[in-house]
Amino acid sequence: MVTESRIRLRFRARARSDTETGRETGLSYPDAMGKAQWGVDPDFFGPRHAHRESRINGRLARLVPSPGLHLECAAGIGSLSLTLARQGHTVVSADLSLRSLRVLAERASEAAVSERVLPIVADITSLPFADGAFQSVTSAETLEHVEDHEAAVAEFARVLPPGGYLVGTVPAGPQQWSTWDTWAGHVRRYSSRDLERVFEDTGLDAEVEVWGWPLMRLYDELFLARVNRRRLDHEGTVESDRMLSAVSAFGRRRWLVSAMRSVFNFDRIFDGAPWGVGLLFSARKR
Repeated sequence: MVTESRIRLRFRARARSDTETGRETGLSYPDAMGKAQWGVDPDFFGPRHAHRESRINGRLARLVPSPGLHLECAAGIGSLSLTLARQGHTVVSADLSLRSLRVLAERASEAAVSERVLPIVADITSLPFADGAFQSVTSAETLEHVEDHEAAVAEFARVLPPGGYLVGTVPAGPQQWSTWDTWAGHVRRYSSRDLERVFEDTGLDAEVEVWGWPLMRLYDELFLARVNRRRLDHEGTVESDRMLSAVSAFGRRRWLVSAMRSVFNFDRIFDGAPWGVGLLFSARKR
């Protein structure tokens, strides 16, 4: 069972409630328009989300082949945390949203991995853990929400031992900025070079790769952009809108998500092309 002593907690961060804004810390928070809660609303998850997390998981498995003590930052409701726990990792799932963490704990219990998942309220710019406490860290679509992203990356580096790995994703291309980024609480999108500089300044040797072209880019522009525009314009819940409800149901059909993930795998041929939707990064602590 995961215990606090095993992760060597260092309580220097104050736990915060769901009502506080995540734009300062980069964790789950009520969105600016008050129509959903980032990381909890079920229609945030579908084939795009599943494909992106499979890219993170694949990179982590290549770099860290033996399961160990792992920190998942801004874990949300825990899809990546549960995947890593099933693979044998002991996962500390950090998020500011107690609501998200409650859902994560329930899902871990249902998946019979509760003994390998520890949800904890924490601020990623001031993590309550000792130096070098974790073998590996993941941060999926998080840094773009953080005003002081340098502080967050410095904390990721601090809790890793020399040789430890950080793996994650961020949205690519400042030129791709849209109203959806504003709604989602993004502070920025990244170029590869800008992201590499952030890592270099905190003692991490990074590899950054553009992903998500051409099929994912087409999916975003032809389908997801329309769904997001509908969500922006809709004042009620997802369930009260027939189109949004149908899309949300689509995201919960595992066979459809799996089929779409297989289609998106075609894009791997074009990894590194400058027109992709995101950046996949891995960084090794010196």
